[in-house]
Amino acid sequence: MKQIISKSAIKEVKVLGSYGKLYHDSNVYPHTLKKLSKDVKQNKAEAIAIAAILLAQLLTPNAVLVPVPQSSGKADYTLKLANQIQEIRQDCKVCDVLSGNKRQKLYDIKKTQNSLEGVDLGFKVKYVRKHKRTLKSTPNVYLLDNVLATGFTYLQAKNALTQFADIEPSVLAISALSKWIDK
Repeated sequence: MKQIISKSAIKEVKVLGSYGKLYHDSNVYPHTLKKLSKDVKQNKAEAIAIAAILLAQLLTPNAVLVPVPQSSGKADYTLKLANQIQEIRQDCKVCDVLSGNKRQKLYDIKKTQNSLEGVDLGFKVKYVRKHKRTLKSTPNVYLLDNVLATGFTYLQAKNALTQFADIEPSVLAISALSKWIDK
């Protein structure tokens, strides 16, 4: 599948490493980041706790995390992950402002359609005034997801978010395909 957006279209990409590769410190996390990403997606508490500890180290001070909704239309495991990061990094805030359409998982859509062309995740902002102030008060806004693959989810989430507040979000994810990682 072709890359949806270019690397330069994202302000900043912060990930633990390449999807499928071992985390650089195998004493801290001895499995592949693919396993960690999948375990977080399956809402496994231990994986969410490990990912939160590791991701908290990547954040800039006073970051704002916006969890990306899953196929249920709500941020579930990403919200749990964001909240645990906030417990670790108390200078960071969580703004659960995005919702979307209930839909099939993107992986299943790609398997049946061979493409995500025409797929609308229906991301919209749940308007809350305090979140708008929070989002505009820092240049360090991160869309939080488990994997950055094509940039498709990021782009739709960013479009919804920028209609709500004039911001340029970065990405914080557990892992990414190698094309997103600085070598």
